[in-house]
Amino acid sequence: MSNIDTSQDDLALGRTIRSRSGIGSVAEVVQHASLLCRRLASDGPGLVLVESGRKIIRSGDVELTASVGQVVLVPDGCDFDVINEPAADGPYRALALNFAPGLAREFQAGGAPPLRRIEVLTDSPAAFRLACDVAIRAIADRDALPEPVAAARVREILLWLDGFGYRFEQPGGDDLVVRLRRMLVAEPARSWRAAPVASSIGMSEPSLRRHLAERGTSFTDLLIDVRMTAALYLLQSTDQPVTQIALDVGYESASRFSVRFRNRFGFAPSEIRGHHRDFERNGTKFELDGAAAIIAG
Repeated sequence: MSNIDTSQDDLALGRTIRSRSGIGSVAEVVQHASLLCRRLASDGPGLVLVESGRKIIRSGDVELTASVGQVVLVPDGCDFDVINEPAADGPYRALALNFAPGLAREFQAGGAPPLRRIEVLTDSPAAFRLACDVAIRAIADRDALPEPVAAARVREILLWLDGFGYRFEQPGGDDLVVRLRRMLVAEPARSWRAAPVASSIGMSEPSLRRHLAERGTSFTDLLIDVRMTAALYLLQSTDQPVTQIALDVGYESASRFSVRFRNRFGFAPSEIRGHHRDFERNGTKFELDGAAAIIAG
């Protein structure tokens, strides 16, 4: 995933993703260009708090818009398109809070019905926004609080949401695509192969490929999608060079990674950060993420 304005300087997370095992992760998402990202899939429950610009989400026949100060609730296993629109005076900024699945599962027996699609909280109370601030700090600063206290502060958000009538639910574990995505998302850089993956879930490789074909996908397509979605989040949430992000999602060649990324999303990785330059060498285009980052690949 990944939003509130209670002293931005105090809340600055730095250009990195912070996480605490069993509790969740937080990041500040920054995007400098208005780009349509199609066919994203959420791989866990979370929320996004818009700080600058606006977020447009399309899911099925529904289009939602979240403006500054509003909160986007993203359930696990949700498919959607998104546009992060920069503000007139600067980039799009938001805080993403992703809940550890185990923590969210504690509330599956709550009174609220399970959240099935993305929702926008357009007018949440100030006390809820303050609770989000506290929960984000609890995850971001690992040394400030003991783990049980940090977990309690994140649970408070889930209690608030239950009171609003929203509860996250983990999709059924029998769904093949969901099971595979969870496996691949955990280690996007790993050298995955269809045969051992099929064996690990008790299937033959031909059976795995047949079942995925029936769902309109393939193992290769699913792996590329998971890797490119992970790369998109890293481009938005960190200052890592494209060469490093390519390695983090399983590509030793940054130029090959950039081609995959453009094929998946329709724009270059560098455009997320507001860089639009390119050049040609031997008939091949290379996007620049600052000087010679891509050339080195």
